[in-house]
Amino acid sequence: MRGATTSEGLPLWPLRLMAASLVVVIGGYAFIAIGGQAEIRPGLLTTALLVLPAVAVLPGLWKGHYKTMVWAALFALFYLLVASTDAWAARDDRGWHLLIAVAATVGFLAAWWHSIQRRRTLKGRARRRLAENRSPPNTQPSSNAEDSR
Repeated sequence: MRGATTSEGLPLWPLRLMAASLVVVIGGYAFIAIGGQAEIRPGLLTTALLVLPAVAVLPGLWKGHYKTMVWAALFALFYLLVASTDAWAARDDRGWHLLIAVAATVGFLAAWWHSIQRRRTLKGRARRRLAENRSPPNTQPSSNAEDSR
């Protein structure tokens, strides 16, 4: 059985992998806010504002929307930046921050792979369309009097 595909015919698994990595990011930050060991932890409002972009892009990623995937890739880079900074600063919750950083990296790499495949697919389609629309040289119809009879 063939897997699910986007509207362009590309596989959905990179987008679903990216959605799963954002779910790990959300869960990691939720655990840090509720049960983290560090002396300075983000409050619930700060955590809610931090994970809001990840929650907002999940439905579009699951459906396979390309523009949502681009935004999610940018958010993954943001989460990588925040998690790597917090892993360096908060020693007690370093494992959770590293988990978030790994999940964000996996999500970004999945988006990168999907974008490369999409570009190749669309370029190939454009080349085929251009080749189909081009008429071969010297095959134009002649205006011969015998052809009009």
